[in-house]
Amino acid sequence: MAGKCYRTILVAHTDFTESEWSRSKANGNNFLTEQDRETVESGLCLVGIFGLQDPLRPGIRAAVEQCQRSGINVRMVTGDNIDTAIAISKEAGIIADDFSNNEEGYVCMTGKKFREATGGLVTRMNDETKTE
Repeated sequence: MAGKCYRTILVAHTDFTESEWSRSKANGNNFLTEQDRETVESGLCLVGIFGLQDPLRPGIRAAVEQCQRSGINVRMVTGDNIDTAIAISKEAGIIADDFSNNEEGYVCMTGKKFREATGGLVTRMNDETKTE
């Protein structure tokens, strides 16, 4: 599904009594970390896997082409699955269908890879409010 521009969502369930859930939550650090959540995310019953597609907005492909004609190198950086990002990039005209001009992976990459390539995430603190 990712290769066809679909984001996938898996739906599963299990049954807990209210007391079982409260006990699991208390023993699982209020489910703050992925490891904590794993305690209740095992033994689930699969309901289904769904593919959702968020179509490109009108004019995206033309905007990418205009940027490219102007000498701007358009890149895709995403938090999505890289296969989904590549499929969307092809649809938007960011990369060619054969994906041969990948420039060592810098045409389409995950946010994590981008942060690694650029030295990380930098934020500024507002001195007055002490917020980002």
